[in-house]
Amino acid sequence: MFENFFFVALPYIAILLLVGGTIVRAFKNHWVWSARGDYLWTTRTTGFFGRQTIGPAALCIHWGLITLFITHLIGFIGGGYNLSSWVEVFRWVGMIGGLMLLYGLLWALYRRIFNLQVKAMSQADDYITLSFLIIIVSFALWQSLVEQLFGISYAAGPWVGSIFTFQPDASLISGAPLVNQLHIIFALLFFCYFPFSKLVHAASYPFSYFTRPRISMRTYWGLKK
Repeated sequence: MFENFFFVALPYIAILLLVGGTIVRAFKNHWVWSARGDYLWTTRTTGFFGRQTIGPAALCIHWGLITLFITHLIGFIGGGYNLSSWVEVFRWVGMIGGLMLLYGLLWALYRRIFNLQVKAMSQADDYITLSFLIIIVSFALWQSLVEQLFGISYAAGPWVGSIFTFQPDASLISGAPLVNQLHIIFALLFFCYFPFSKLVHAASYPFSYFTRPRISMRTYWGLKK
């Protein structure tokens, strides 16, 4: 029963909320195709405070997420079609992306707790989003670095394929180690929450991203010159 809910029902709930929720919120907020637009659609940037510390964290978060998104696609395809070289790319490059992301997330959480200016402008969503991502990437790194569990793509790939072909088969993933299952479950829960978080701004990319006006951030002394 639990396996059918988490690995059959929950994936479809996550897809429905991820896609449908993002569209509904976009039209509700006039679908601002820019990283800067409707306040409810943006990230509520904290880059004005402690700029010397946010740079590396922001780079690691964004490039880590992009790397993991691409490598997961490679891993699912490689596992689904039994392409061992693709699975190896997912294993090693994904591990690097996971370490980058975890570093950026932990640093961002540290800033929100100990930087008083950032803490003052933070909302519950900021902590929920960071907590979700930290938990998800921690499970992934635990299974790869500590328990050294590899080859899950050969089960996850066919399972993802069964979801998108509307022939969900929970047995493909139910036999995976618990840490793998928890990684998947928390990822699906995060997808459910995604449209209601600040990360919804990702739906603006790349529309108007490269042509948007730049933000000029200068020090007080820089403005006096």
